[in-house]
Amino acid sequence: MFTLPIIDVKTDALDLLLAGLGFRLHSLAKNRENASFNRLIEGKNITIQFTSPTVARYYRFKNSHFHQVAGTANNADLSIAFKDSMTGAKMLAKSDVTAFMTAVQDGEVTITGDYKLVLWFAGVAKHAAKIPDEYQTYIDQAKPYTKQIINAIKNKLK
Repeated sequence: MFTLPIIDVKTDALDLLLAGLGFRLHSLAKNRENASFNRLIEGKNITIQFTSPTVARYYRFKNSHFHQVAGTANNADLSIAFKDSMTGAKMLAKSDVTAFMTAVQDGEVTITGDYKLVLWFAGVAKHAAKIPDEYQTYIDQAKPYTKQIINAIKNKLK
């Protein structure tokens, strides 16, 4: 595994997912066009950290702005630790809070801090998951390549 230095992202499924989500959240916070998203982050001062044995990245929401950083946070309000990166990537990609809580019970995910923030973040992330219409053609063009990458990763893990 190596790091892409220009954007400070590891070639790791979880870090790639978190970085991509972070870029989208940054875009939403910066353009201020989504009123529902703006209400969710308005006045918040929250740090959420995600880790696995190979990845650490945190998101900071402060004064209606958003920042992401590769590394660990001092005094995160919520820390989510995955048993491994693939588990983290799968859990976040599903965006199913019930499956997430089941993974906590099964010991695949450990949460420390304010549990209410899990639901708050799920609401925030839901806005990031919606693809703006102007980007849909790019996404459609990238889908075949994404499938090839996912299949290559799956074959490597076998």
